[in-house]
Amino acid sequence: MTDEFQLIRPNEAMRRKPIQDRSKKVVAAIVDAAHKILLENGREALSTTSLEVVSGVPKSSIYQYFPNLDAIVFEVYRVVMRAQHLKGYREFPSDQVHTVQSFIHWLLDWSIEIHRKVLEIDKNLLLGHKGFWDAWQELNDNLAPEGSAEEFIYDKLKSCSDFKSGKNDLLRVHALGRAAQFMVYALITDNIEFIDDPEFRLTLVKMCCAIFSEEK
Repeated sequence: MTDEFQLIRPNEAMRRKPIQDRSKKVVAAIVDAAHKILLENGREALSTTSLEVVSGVPKSSIYQYFPNLDAIVFEVYRVVMRAQHLKGYREFPSDQVHTVQSFIHWLLDWSIEIHRKVLEIDKNLLLGHKGFWDAWQELNDNLAPEGSAEEFIYDKLKSCSDFKSGKNDLLRVHALGRAAQFMVYALITDNIEFIDDPEFRLTLVKMCCAIFSEEK
């Protein structure tokens, strides 16, 4: 990738990844403190001084793991994304009968909620950094139980009452996962107010449903 389009990932943003339990606890304390500060007082309140006070971790230790404050915010993003991914896995209404359209509604709500939670942390950094934030890749790398995001989507689609299997199932599943992710991110990057517009979700549903429409 060129400097003009650089994918920023939270794991890459860290200076040193924690390995031992003690170091993992130190990083967790830093990230938890940053999350608390960001939600309660905003980005302007985040500093190594405030992190030291809230987390109890000295500044020297903070810099051992993170090169700057942005790297800490990116790690908060990752932790929040993981929590939202896990919430989606746990709370998917498997006891209900779904259609392809109702599943797409659920999938988009899941994607929108992930982005909404991350926007609460630091919207300027999320929308202004170079490169696309690959939320689904984060799911595959950090959380997906015994599989991938695409396998999860395919499994749920196959259980839909009106799903018609075909030779290009994997292509359509891949397209749906990427469409749900890319369109949410791209549109809120264009205009952050779209995420609160009732037409936003309906428009996305129409676009995603087109992937499964029958050719005439």
